[in-house]
Formats: sequence, structure tokens, C-alpha cells
Amino acid sequence: MREIEELSKYLTNDKVRGLRKALGKDIQEKLSKSGIYFHIFSRLKSAGSIWHKLEWKKEEYIEKDKKLQDLIGIRIVLYYMDDVPICKELLRETYSIIEKDSHEDIPKVNEFNPIRMNYVCRMPEEISSAFPRELWENYRIDKTFEVQVRTTFSEGWHEVDHDVRYKHKEEWEEHYEFSRELNGIYATLEICDRSMVNLLERLAYKNYKNMQIEAMLRNKFRLRFENPVLSVPLMEFLQKDQDLVKKLYRADREDPILFFASGYSEGIPLTVDNLVLVCNELQLGRKDLEERTPMLIRERAGQWKEKKKEKQEKNPENVQKVVDTGFYL
Repeated sequence: MREIEELSKYLTNDKVRGLRKALGKDIQEKLSKSGIYFHIFSRLKSAGSIWHKLEWKKEEYIEKDKKLQDLIGIRIVLYYMDDVPICKELLRETYSIIEKDSHEDIPKVNEFNPIRMNYVCRMPEEISSAFPRELWENYRIDKTFEVQVRTTFSEGWHEVDHDVRYKHKEEWEEHYEFSRELNGIYATLEICDRSMVNLLERLAYKNYKNMQIEAMLRNKFRLRFENPVLSVPLMEFLQKDQDLVKKLYRADREDPILFFASGYSEGIPLTVDNLVLVCNELQLGRKDLEERTPMLIRERAGQWKEKKKEKQEKNPENVQKVVDTGFYL
């Protein structure tokens, strides 16, 4: 079609095609520094997909003065559901999120529905200005992009749902029972998400009870360590203090992960040793462990804590509980 060919002219050169990777680079670097397990994908919407969506939603876009907001899409797929709050925090630090256009569903107690975590963000000027200006002037396309957050279990379901049901809603309207069954599959996968984390938490508890300290830290924190082995001096120190090991087991995993994702961790590699020392600085406060901690970690952890405190005082409503997986010591 002539319209699609015309639109395609603005999207096919190598410079434009490379913008999706450039846009996802910052969040990918932060997620990598944090150590959490993830995959990241990005795509530039094709000319045909853009044209069909603009035609499909033409009346809605005109009536509500809206524009297409997902010219570029980024999808982050997390291995573990309790990393979702960490990922969302890093997204808010990295991009300018337009809250009114974003969708973050709250699970309902008595029903299972797909949980959307879709965030519409403003394109940085250096990205939007790299597109041909005709793209913004001649089409109802916004200078925004969308970031979706999924877990590995929910990712496949969302892909099927998008192509099979979302794109053909009219075919599903008279088949309520099949929509409910499809949602039921999602419910099963959500239980799988929770069960996976729960299993590893229970395994970490067994590791703690058996004083298998390295295994406990691996299964509790579930991170890509640069060095996953405790040094002999630190291992010997921990083996003599079961109470300290218990406190490490009960430590909140979110704060040290966010510390390693931040600029404050520059020059501090994510090793098991450093994780233990950072946990102590941020949460445990054991003086005998502080004496073993390099001054760089002590100073940077203190600065990070101060920054977190300032942020919470400015935005107390943003303080959220981590995902409940139902296992407690």
C-alpha cells in the first residue's frame, strides 16, 4: 500500500533502526550492575504495524486527541517475581515516566486477570531528534516509548494473548468461557512465579540451618555474582557466628541490590564478600564486621543510605512493600 511505503521511508535507515538499542542501553546497564537475572528486548514498530494501529484506533485518537505512544517498545523479562519492585524503581530512576498514560494493575483478591506493567515514557531529546521530523509532523505519533515488565512465566502467556485475543477482541466477545479459561492459564503461571521464589527461599532456609553459608546467600539473593565464592577469612568469620548468619538470612535483599545498581557502587564489584559487607553497612550494623570492611564500601553505603532517606522524605507514598511470596522465618 502506498501509505505504508510512504511511512516506511522514515523508519528503514540504519540510524533510525539503531535507536531502539540506544534507548534501552541505560536501563540494561543498571539491571546488569544490580546482578538480577533478566533478559531485555526492544523493537521499532514496523511501518505496516503503525499504519494498521493508526487506522484501527483512528476514531479514538481523534476523539480523545491521542497519539500512538509505542513507536519503540522495550520489554524486560525477569526470572523472579520479587525482582519486579526493584526493576520498577530502576525504571523510575532512568526514564521520565508519564504516569497518567501508564498501566500498573493491582491484583484483585477474588479474581485472576492479566497484570499489566506497561510504562509510557518520554523520549530523550537526542533520540526523538534523530527521527525524521516528518514522522512527528505527518502522523499521530507521540515522542514517547513503552516499557513492559514481565516475568519469565508470564512472558509467553502475554505473547499468545496479544496476538490471539487482543488483536481480535470481537471474536472473543461471545465466548466468555474461553476468555475465562485463558485467564485461568495465567493464574496457574502466577502461582508458578510465586512457587519458584518460595522454593528458593525454603532452600535458603535449609542452607541457613545447615550453616551452608555460600549456598544460603546464592539462593536468597539470586544474583549474577562476579565471584560467587566467599573468601576464606570471611567464611571462617561467619562460621563462628550463627546469629550473624541468621541476620544475613533475614536481611532485606532489595536495598543491597539497588545499591549495586546505583552509581555509588562504582569500583565495588558484585562479589559475595562485598554483598555481605554492604548488607552489614545498610542493615545489620555489626561493629566487628565493619572493621573488616574497606573504607570505600563504608563511605559509599553511607552516602546511598542518606540519599534513600532524602528520597523517602520527599515521596513517602512511593515506599512499597516487596512482593509477598508467603514464606517467613
